[in-house]
Amino acid sequence: MKLADILKESCVVADIKGKTKKEILLELVEPLKKANLIDNAASVVKIIMEREKLGSTGIGDGVAIPHGKMKNIDTILCAVGRSKEGVDFDAVDRQMVHIFFLVLAPEDSASLHLKVLSRISKILRDPSFRKTILKLTNAHEIYANVIEADDKLS
Repeated sequence: MKLADILKESCVVADIKGKTKKEILLELVEPLKKANLIDNAASVVKIIMEREKLGSTGIGDGVAIPHGKMKNIDTILCAVGRSKEGVDFDAVDRQMVHIFFLVLAPEDSASLHLKVLSRISKILRDPSFRKTILKLTNAHEIYANVIEADDKLS
């Protein structure tokens, strides 16, 4: 599964304003709600916050991949966000997080869910990709760069 299959351009937030985990998650979930991909933003945030209690999804190098599983969706959903200032997201390296990939998966999709997380991790390992994302000016450019980087994996 390619990211183009699960990420809509309308679900890219180019300038996250939130300063707490909950605020950031709400900003990332809101475009999914506006696109009618989820019913209740607050319940999605609650699921992801529960997952965060198991360990931060701030994986280091300015990146976080908050994720969770839901009963009432039938496909994997994704949203991407960027915080220009950076946010304390309890990352493993204690650095500020600038790039967020939110992933929601159906409860029974373990292998597909892991494949998507793996694809995202692979593109985010590239320091030049991360630097480029931070320099881009709008959601369209961020979306195009994410899709291009993912296409290079195949």
